[in-house]
Amino acid sequence: MNNSWLIKIDDDIYPSILREIYNPPCELFYKGKIELLKKTCIAIVGTRRNTDYGEFIVEKIVEELAILDIAIVSGLAKGIDTIAHKAALKNNLPTIAVLGSGINNIYPKSNNGLAAEIEKKGLILSEYEDLTEPIDFQFPQRNRIISGLSIAVIVIEAPEKSGSLITAKLALDQNREIFTVPGDISRETSLGPLKLMQECGAYPISSGKEVIEILHKQPSLFKKKIAERSPEIIPQNIPKIHIQKQIKPHYNLTQAQQKIFATLSKYKVSYLEKIQSKTKLEPSIILSNLSILEIQGLAKSAYGGYVRCLH
Repeated sequence: MNNSWLIKIDDDIYPSILREIYNPPCELFYKGKIELLKKTCIAIVGTRRNTDYGEFIVEKIVEELAILDIAIVSGLAKGIDTIAHKAALKNNLPTIAVLGSGINNIYPKSNNGLAAEIEKKGLILSEYEDLTEPIDFQFPQRNRIISGLSIAVIVIEAPEKSGSLITAKLALDQNREIFTVPGDISRETSLGPLKLMQECGAYPISSGKEVIEILHKQPSLFKKKIAERSPEIIPQNIPKIHIQKQIKPHYNLTQAQQKIFATLSKYKVSYLEKIQSKTKLEPSIILSNLSILEIQGLAKSAYGGYVRCLH
């Protein structure tokens, strides 16, 4: 076998969350950073024929999830899977690609370059050895691993009958949380999310912030991200979801967050240009910290800008 390794179900590194599902893989071939199997994981899946809106929302959600100490899991397929992996890498989040083909037979071939980057910075997994060809039935089998590794699955754009819905329903059977992004009901790829909301109790979301709010009772998600992140954009403690009457010391705001919060009014919308003018901070720093302030319940978006939630 070419440049790959093997773990078995009784190995210490094998994820306990995966071991508990129905019919877990007895062994997994891998390339890359096997220690990522100890990370808390969130899966993002969807159609191979995504729209520009689907691409935008994946990138938005992943960017907002990047304040968490997690890995993004997907299936390396065309479309939403590819976008999710790339967005994770762009935001310095580790990503795990689960193949429906042999560990040394990347499918689709157009993702060979992406797979090489994931191998360096993330992890590639398959229960199929070496050059095993991609056969139709192997992809639904693969999907149980995607959901099994993850505490939650986010479905973005999926037809009513698709592999993404299989993944979501497997996640439901595995007692995972399911999130989905509503779309234009005239589009075929909006029917899958609608069905998940109607039949599977999926949470409708429009942002990573909403995912965090729902999962906030799991403190392990909110470990500080240490590697390669500016201290100014690292949340200093577990985000508080409920709005308080005043800022209390337990928020422990960074200097940048204090500057940004001071520019916000409860009664008048503050726009990015105004906040930048007053704080002299870069737009990327402002937006990252505004997301954190939103998660903490200190600010909220309104009419294209932001207002404070507290006196």
